[in-house]
Amino acid sequence: MSELPADPHPQAPKFKGRNAFDDATLAGGPRTPNKDGSPQGLAVETDRDSEYQTAMREVIVGQHMNDEIWECTIDHLLQNYLPQHEFATEAIVNAGIAKAREYFQGSFPFQKEAGISDALKAIVVALTDARDDCYSNKGQHLRYVSSPNQTVVPCTKGGNFQIDGSLSFAEGREALHSTSIVVAMGFELERNYESLRRNRRQLVSAIVHIMNDDVRRTFMFGITIEGRRMNVWYFSRSHSIKAQSFDYVEHPEILVKVLTSLVFADRKDLGFDPNITLKSGAGQQYIYTVDGAAGKRRFLTTHCLFESRRFNVAGRMTRVFRVEELEGTTDSPKKGAKPMVLKDVWLDRDAETEMVIQARLFADIQKFANKKQWRTDPRLSAFVEAGLDSIVDTFGELLKEERYKDLFLLARDGSTGEWSKPVLESSTWPPRSDIFFGTLDSPLGDEAPVTSQGMSQPESSARDLQMRQADKTTSPVYRQHAPKRRSFVIFDDECTRVYCLPTVGDVFSVLRDCITALLLMFCAGWVHRDISCNNVMAVQDPTTKRWRLKLADLEYSKTFGANASTSDPKTGTPFFMPCEILRRQYYGLTYSSDPLADILDLRAWLNEQGNGPQPPKDIDPPLLHNFLHDLEATFWTGLWIITSRVNHEPSRIYGLQIFQNPPKLELTLPRRRAFECSLDDVLSQCLQKSLVPTAVIFERLRMGLHRSATSLGQERAWHTVAGIQEFSNLHARFALLFDALKVPTRPWASVALQPATDSTPRSMNPRPEPNGEKDVEQKTQSKVKKAQGRLPHCMKPKDDEEHIPAVSGRKRSHQEDDKANDGGEGRSGSKRLRSTDGGQISASGVPGASTNAQGAGDLSPSQLSDS
Repeated sequence: MSELPADPHPQAPKFKGRNAFDDATLAGGPRTPNKDGSPQGLAVETDRDSEYQTAMREVIVGQHMNDEIWECTIDHLLQNYLPQHEFATEAIVNAGIAKAREYFQGSFPFQKEAGISDALKAIVVALTDARDDCYSNKGQHLRYVSSPNQTVVPCTKGGNFQIDGSLSFAEGREALHSTSIVVAMGFELERNYESLRRNRRQLVSAIVHIMNDDVRRTFMFGITIEGRRMNVWYFSRSHSIKAQSFDYVEHPEILVKVLTSLVFADRKDLGFDPNITLKSGAGQQYIYTVDGAAGKRRFLTTHCLFESRRFNVAGRMTRVFRVEELEGTTDSPKKGAKPMVLKDVWLDRDAETEMVIQARLFADIQKFANKKQWRTDPRLSAFVEAGLDSIVDTFGELLKEERYKDLFLLARDGSTGEWSKPVLESSTWPPRSDIFFGTLDSPLGDEAPVTSQGMSQPESSARDLQMRQADKTTSPVYRQHAPKRRSFVIFDDECTRVYCLPTVGDVFSVLRDCITALLLMFCAGWVHRDISCNNVMAVQDPTTKRWRLKLADLEYSKTFGANASTSDPKTGTPFFMPCEILRRQYYGLTYSSDPLADILDLRAWLNEQGNGPQPPKDIDPPLLHNFLHDLEATFWTGLWIITSRVNHEPSRIYGLQIFQNPPKLELTLPRRRAFECSLDDVLSQCLQKSLVPTAVIFERLRMGLHRSATSLGQERAWHTVAGIQEFSNLHARFALLFDALKVPTRPWASVALQPATDSTPRSMNPRPEPNGEKDVEQKTQSKVKKAQGRLPHCMKPKDDEEHIPAVSGRKRSHQEDDKANDGGEGRSGSKRLRSTDGGQISASGVPGASTNAQGAGDLSPSQLSDS
């Protein structure tokens, strides 16, 4: 079958009378917060009908999935991905082939899509009848269900999708749910550009919806039929595979082998996690089995506190539930057991579990606490020299009897699952064609060389990225799709995220505790690497009513300098990510002006085989997330609260400029100005009246950060004694200034935060019915530009100032398996189209990166991803 010529206009679908998303929006334009200031993703406005919303979701899902799909031959997929079992006998397969040949007559046997469904159903029935004739133990099998133009009933509000057929556990007369569809299918009678795109986008959109909705899924299979050719797909949290298409009319034996493999497979081989079951008759309640230190324990989900509803499959897919422990193997609640929190997340191959990281961190903090002369440690030198004895005394109380643990969200139990499948060595990435937008793939057996020509630039996650030199048109940005494994973690405390607290004073009190927790980590030699509005959490003391910190998400925490030879990936939440991490270069770096000295330095370093203590000064040192960066993320979190979470339009407009998720994860000009230039005037003009006195404090915080970053870069002192002193100075500054901010009698303390739109946990019982609920209207970037006319003059961007590209000028790439985002949470920093479930926050903690489960304001560790 010959290839079609390249389509010169692989664009999004057009709708009469509609001004669809422009290219910049589809590529991930800046997001705008909700009216309450809470972050959100892309949204379809309220006047868009459901058909248009579904079509646009399919387009954006196709964009996100295009760079995580590999390609292999159908033989490799059959041997390495599809289930293997005893029922693939010659007699059963021959029965299916015979039935297929009854339907496959002529050059193209079908005039309607219903004919394809009839043929598939007949083949599946022939296979099951042959199995029943051969085996007395019939067992469970999948049925073919035709569903042309049927909207699938979602288990949660929003997220409607369509498929043309499926292999399902449901009877043909039952309504399809995302929990009953096992293998999704899409059909097109014609094989042209538009039908191919529409069919593949519809399938992958359905897969994404199902894997978002049904927590049991570890992977899924899919089938698309385009004319006489069939594609078989595999989707998992680490990678996805599309087999090269084959002519099912000419090769019915391949079609039958595929169906036989799927129809009789057990649930585990079809992608259902054996440690998670759907409780019968209980809406969408799941029972988790956690095989941890206390043995096997079973937990029933009652409320969803946080979920990452994504536009792609691969990633961390963080979910957080309120659960109740069950008695033994029964479905009855355990007597006397209080509600707990369960976090479900996919970890990278080389990632430690949160329990292991937490234990290592606490061991290092305890080593510091056990020092007899801990007060004289250089890390506390600035506190002692400045006479901040009361702060040191309070810090010392935390070191007694392991009281420091009260500042962290404690993991009590947990377990991990099996690894996902690795990518086959025979697979290719990127595929020979742009799967959802470009040319058609090759006929069966064609081993044409892989080319990157015509590839769309892959999107990257916001949680974990590193820059790599790449040519935009000829060299794709590669991503390592390493295996992942699932991790369940149990926590005692159900917490409230810092941006869901009642007042600004409550936030400043919790952020002050966060500064103390970061000082503990600094003294232990650890960096958190993902401070954000999602990870800084709190519980309220029932007696004093004071909110107490619970610092969450230690999954990215590590000892400082652990990988000093290479740069850290871009880890963090984009809204709160440090400027040096965004720009991929330290501030203050200086270079030699003496060429001869330069050569001598280089020769000396090369004589050390690159292992000398310092590289030559004209070589940029590896960029590592350091102690300053954790404090800077806290600064951005506080600034976001006072500008974007209060009911004051001028400050919210200003916040829109600083806190963005740009199409490329880079340092935007407004963010750069906010870090490098004085904030006094701009904050004084835009803040709510009661908050204006905080402007000078945030300016002092900013000055300290910028000065320390510049000083450390000039001296390249991050790992030296001088660097420790600089970090100590900065910690003392933050402790002193946040002590001033948290005073409850100050005028700003009583300023109320706007109620968060996601502050109520979503009940998981009963199953909601589709109600056509409209999406919540969200502001667009054009509205932001209009609002800039109301900004004070000093806050308006100049016409020629757009954004600051990465210093190196390099393109970003995915680090191993989307630790970002993601974050992302996640590819959590990637674009998000809002479904009707009203979500905003990504698993990575990336505002505007993915959607939340209709309310996760009160939750335990959300986090990624990303991203």
